Amino acid sequence: MLLLLWLCLGLPLFSESQEEARSWDDTSEQVALRVPRQLRLLQRLKAKPLMTEFSVKSTIISRYAFTTVSCRVLNRASEDQDVEFQMQIPAAAFITNFTMLIGDKVYQSEITEKEKKSRDRIKEKRNKTTDDNEEKETDTFRASLVIPSKDKAAFLLSYEELLQRRLGKYEHSISVRPQQLVGRLTVEMNILERSGISALEVLPLHNSRKKGSGIAEGDVGPPPSTVINQNETFAKVIFKPTVVQQAKIAQNGILGDFIIRYDVKREQTIGDIQVLNGYFVHYFAPKDLPPLPKNVVFVLDTSASMVGMKLQQTREALVTILNDLRPQDHFNIIGFSNRIKVWKDHLLPVTPDNIRNGKLYIYHLSPTGGTDINGALQMAIKLLNNYVAQNDIEDRSVSLIVFLTDGKPTFGETNTLKILSNTKEATGGQICIFTIGIGNDVDFKLLEKLSLENCGLTRHVHEEEKAGEQLIGFYDEIRTPLLSDIRIDYPPDVVEHATKTLFPNYFNGSEIVIAGKMVDRKFDQFHVEVTASNSKKFVILKKDIPVESQKLGNDVTATPGPVPDGGKDPNHIERLWSYLTVKELLSSWRQSSSEQEKEQLRQKVQALALNYHFLTPFTSMKLKKPGLRTDGLEDTRGMSAATGPETVVQSVRGADMQPGPALKKPYSPRIKISKTSVDGDPHFVVDFPLSNLTVCFNIDGEPGDILRLVSDHLDSGVTVNGELIGAPAPPNGHKKQRTYFRTITILINRPERSYLEITPNRVILDGGDRLVLPCNQSVVVGSRGLEVSVSANANVTVTIQGTIAFVILIHLYKNPAPFQRNHLGFYIANSKGLSNNCHGLLGQFLNQDAKLIEAPAVYNKNLSGQSFAQTEGIPEAVLKVKGRRVPVVWKQRKIYNGQEQVDCWFDRNNAAKLIDGVYKNYLASHPFDTENILGLRMSRKAETGSLHEESV
Repeated sequence: MLLLLWLCLGLPLFSESQEEARSWDDTSEQVALRVPRQLRLLQRLKAKPLMTEFSVKSTIISRYAFTTVSCRVLNRASEDQDVEFQMQIPAAAFITNFTMLIGDKVYQSEITEKEKKSRDRIKEKRNKTTDDNEEKETDTFRASLVIPSKDKAAFLLSYEELLQRRLGKYEHSISVRPQQLVGRLTVEMNILERSGISALEVLPLHNSRKKGSGIAEGDVGPPPSTVINQNETFAKVIFKPTVVQQAKIAQNGILGDFIIRYDVKREQTIGDIQVLNGYFVHYFAPKDLPPLPKNVVFVLDTSASMVGMKLQQTREALVTILNDLRPQDHFNIIGFSNRIKVWKDHLLPVTPDNIRNGKLYIYHLSPTGGTDINGALQMAIKLLNNYVAQNDIEDRSVSLIVFLTDGKPTFGETNTLKILSNTKEATGGQICIFTIGIGNDVDFKLLEKLSLENCGLTRHVHEEEKAGEQLIGFYDEIRTPLLSDIRIDYPPDVVEHATKTLFPNYFNGSEIVIAGKMVDRKFDQFHVEVTASNSKKFVILKKDIPVESQKLGNDVTATPGPVPDGGKDPNHIERLWSYLTVKELLSSWRQSSSEQEKEQLRQKVQALALNYHFLTPFTSMKLKKPGLRTDGLEDTRGMSAATGPETVVQSVRGADMQPGPALKKPYSPRIKISKTSVDGDPHFVVDFPLSNLTVCFNIDGEPGDILRLVSDHLDSGVTVNGELIGAPAPPNGHKKQRTYFRTITILINRPERSYLEITPNRVILDGGDRLVLPCNQSVVVGSRGLEVSVSANANVTVTIQGTIAFVILIHLYKNPAPFQRNHLGFYIANSKGLSNNCHGLLGQFLNQDAKLIEAPAVYNKNLSGQSFAQTEGIPEAVLKVKGRRVPVVWKQRKIYNGQEQVDCWFDRNNAAKLIDGVYKNYLASHPFDTENILGLRMSRKAETGSLHEESV
């Protein structure tokens, strides 16, 4: 068994050693067991790419789920190979990011306007992705690329969705189908519900859509290796099977769907209303109300194509449903092919005799003929309208049609537009139609529109799935109507835009969700009013909701999704509002018959989707030109779609469940900052404390240049780089342009690798668990010897192992001049932990000293303590630094945001004689580049020079 597993993992060397071991026991079988060397080489050449890692991380905040899938693949063959990445995602989800990494190249996606006649797919030379929308319960996202021989590739896919409540539970499903056994396979789900989590359960792996699962029917409980941690408001579920555990489930790597279900605690009030940063969401799910009576007509397709198991399962399901009808309900049954076969000419009350006769009628329906969808619907609507008109119904009731078919209209009216218009006109908005399509030949778009236009729902049952079970499950969702004619009102002077607020029915176990954008002004509360009908009663619920600056803990806000063009990190409620708004606009577009209205709706969908990076039918995803790869996948946009909310999760969950960095209380750092720094345009300052000398110099780089500031990757494991941004020079200045540091990146390699990216707006810390910290709020994060302290809009202090400390000053302008830019300054506060081999524009001077060997007379006089202000620009002096003679002049520099003035010796001409090598030697290829060839060369040269001096 172990041999088989290793063969599945594609490790030919192991299999060879096993064969050789067997040959030692019986030399007579040695020739038969040995594989020719040429054949073994050919097998290696043909080996399919090996998936080394498959991980999914999903974070759910108030029912809104952010999911990121990452996959790493290795081409073991001696030739280039095609590889396909595919992932089933929920049909209701919006893809927000896709990134491919091939070797050192990063193919980053972007959401763009979609041409009207273009298909929704991406192409980039030989690398392409497609979004397959054939299935409606799930979509299959596919990406294919060519991996060079012996090279690696990685995929990163992010998507978002609002979880639907069905039968009293929210369900979140993750497809785990890597197509092969994987060495590192992880599924992690984090759930954060402010109102409290109840009834959390992890289901057995579900694999009905694909063959090859090894799961036996009747399995109960979570899959093997599943770990569940939970407190009142937070839950963490991890599924991390070993290769052996995977093989026991399915040796082909198709494990199935990893599913969790849960509900939240509720109060019997107007519902759960959450407000955050100008947006709100309202969850309304009342319970313990008396059910409304139902008037229901079951319409069953009995055409020839339903012959066999489909019709048999449907009959059995309808029999079960008839047994579930309540005494106050009324019902009828229609079978249709090219003939419309009505059981009775009117609706009947639920009695034992009527139920028994209805079952007999169902079993006598036989499959034959074509499919007259229009005729069957018109008959069902007529029965319901007649019943309501002819009976003085004292109780309020709900009229429903449950319609099931496996085909397209082939008899009577076959034009789908005409069928839709006939149905909408006949129902008059008073009858809801719930449709079920069976198999691959059904006109699902027609069924979807029938339900959309007539306040219903639709389901698609695939050929291999059991139609009867699906029908019963679908009916269970609508079996208990509690309210009808629901209307939810918000004050127009407070709420600028809200999603749908009118609902024809509310069924027990479901949920009504409204999200809205509030006006841009301060107010203490807003009034919410819900009106609805329940049986003989007219229900009115009212409540004043306090509006305050609601945060999710410790002054840390969420940054869960892709950042829109404005640069401001949106909160999860804002993204939920945009998600619901886009969904409703798409629904209106599908229902509209006016070309002008459809075009207006299309433009609205497109604008919102572009702003929030949603892949919709009206937007497309394109791959940008490849850029250089950083040291980690996580630097690409979209990773925060799954891991950004980790900031929020850590700040509110129990103290006993804190994997990864732990948030601490903010404090003001009391670190003594040295003069050694780079700030401004950029101005470098180097302090030599032993000789009481300070040297300064400028670097005139180009926008986009990444400068190596501290390079000590091989010893202390620390690297600091800075990226320049350009700005026009001020009027009458001597420079053509200005440059500033817009990003400081720090890579810490010990004891564990961590990445830091600092900008004037935010700090991204990735040490396994990713954190995004806004710079406008004070917070401290500490983990594994690394501590990051943010002082709001002032500075960021990074402390490593207690022996290295950097302070990054944040320079912000309220009304910047044309030549000003928000930028950063970098100061070395503690360098004790850096080695003698440390290099970089600043790092090379940390363990060195300087000596003034030729000083002008003016300088000697000033040793008595006079000010040097009047002597700026005096004749040149000469410093000796690292064995080199460096001509310098006297200067004064302001550091620490202008709070301190420094007297220094200034080296002109880009520090050509002061630094090792030349300026170009200090250009990094990407923000986390750790290469330090210059530093190694200089250290070897110094060692050689010292040996030579000793021999002399």
